[in-house]
Amino acid sequence: MKSIDNDGVMNMERKEKLKNLIYKLHEDANFEDVKKEFEIEFGSVDAGEIAALEGELIREGMPVEEVQRLCNVHAAVFQGSIEEIHAQKKIDETPGHPLFVFRRENDGLENYLRENLDKSYGKYKLEKSENNKLDLLADLHGLRKLEKHYERKENLFFPYLEREGITAPPKVMWAVDDDIRELMKKAISDVEENSDSFEETIDKMIFEIREMIKKENEILTPLLIQNLKAEDWKIVGESSSEIGYAFNGGIEGASPSDAATWLEGQEVIVENKDLEIEDESEEGFVKFPSGIMEKSEMIHMFNTIPCDLTYIGDDDLVSFFTEGKNPVFPRTRTIIGRDVRNCHPPKAVPVVEQMLEDFKSGIKDEEIRLMTRGSKIFVIRYFAVRDEEGKYVGTLETTEEVSELYNIIKEEVEKTR
Repeated sequence: MKSIDNDGVMNMERKEKLKNLIYKLHEDANFEDVKKEFEIEFGSVDAGEIAALEGELIREGMPVEEVQRLCNVHAAVFQGSIEEIHAQKKIDETPGHPLFVFRRENDGLENYLRENLDKSYGKYKLEKSENNKLDLLADLHGLRKLEKHYERKENLFFPYLEREGITAPPKVMWAVDDDIRELMKKAISDVEENSDSFEETIDKMIFEIREMIKKENEILTPLLIQNLKAEDWKIVGESSSEIGYAFNGGIEGASPSDAATWLEGQEVIVENKDLEIEDESEEGFVKFPSGIMEKSEMIHMFNTIPCDLTYIGDDDLVSFFTEGKNPVFPRTRTIIGRDVRNCHPPKAVPVVEQMLEDFKSGIKDEEIRLMTRGSKIFVIRYFAVRDEEGKYVGTLETTEEVSELYNIIKEEVEKTR
C-alpha cells in the first residue's frame, strides 16, 4: 500500500486531500464533481485510509451523526477503488471461517430482500388487501433476524479493531445499525397501523440495509483481514454460535455445522493475555475474609446467580462478566479489556460517561434503569465499587429479567387487599 508506512502512519498530503473531498460532500457539493475529482487525484485508496479519515473527522469535532450522514456518500465514492478488494487474503473464501460466514450472510440477506421483502412490499403497494398485508408483515418480522448479524459484528469484530486503534468505523457503523433497528420496528408498526408513512419508512430501511451490506463487504472486510490474527478468528469462531446466525440457510460453507467444522480444524494456541488469568490461589482455592471456595465452585456459583454481572475497573475497561444460561444481552469474551464506552451504541455513550463521572467523583453510588422488551421486564443496576477508604475502584453492573418476580409480588400484594 502506497499511502501507509510500516508504522501505519498515513501520508499527510494524501490524507488531507481525502478529507477535503469529504468536507466538500458535507457542504453539499455536486456528487459527480467530487467523484470525478477523486478519480483524478487518486488511483486507489485502502480501507485503512478510510478508517483514519473518519477518525480525523471525529477527533476534529465532527459529530458521529454527521460522519454517519456522509457515510453512504463517501462509501459510494470509494466503491470499487479499495485495493484490498483485489488483494485480500483468502480467509473470506474459506468455508466455515467467521468472515466467510459473515459475508455469505450478506448474500443471503440480499436474496431475502430480493425474493421476499421486495415482492411482498410491491404487492402491498399495488393492493392493500389483508392477505398482502399479512405477507408483508411476515417478511418484515423475518427481517428482524438481521439483529444477530449486527450483534456479531458489534460484539466480536469491533473489539479487535478498537484494539488496533480503529474506532471511527465501528462507531459510525454501530450508529447506522441502530438506525436500521429502529426502522425495522417502525416499518412493522407503520404497516400494522396503516400509517401513511409506511412507504417512506420501508424505502429508507431497505436502502440503509443495502448500503450497510456494501460497507461491510468493501470497508469492514479489508479492515478485519488486515488487523485480526489467527487466534482472534478462533475466539470469534468460538463465540459466534453463542449469538447465532442469520440468512445463512442453504448457503454452502456458511451453515452452523460448517462453522463448527472450521473451528475443529483450528490448532491455534490462544495467547491473548487479556483473556488468561493465572491461578495464584493454593490448590485451586480462593480465600476470602469471610470464607474459602474452590475456583470451580465460584465459577458455577457466579453462573447460577439469577442476574448477569459485569465488572468494569477504574480504567473503564471490562475485566469480568458472568456466563449464565440466559443472558439478557449478548456478551462474549471479546469484551474483556474493551473500553466500556465502546460496548454501547454511540447514542448511549454520553449517559455512560456521565454515570462514570458521578461514581468517580462520589456524587452517586448507584443508578437503576428499567427496560421492557415485549412482555419481559428487565432491571439494570449500576453500583460504584469502593475500597475500605471510599476510593473508587470500579463499577458493577447487574442485569436481571424480573417479569416472573414482578407477577409473584403483584399477586401477593393483591391477596393482602
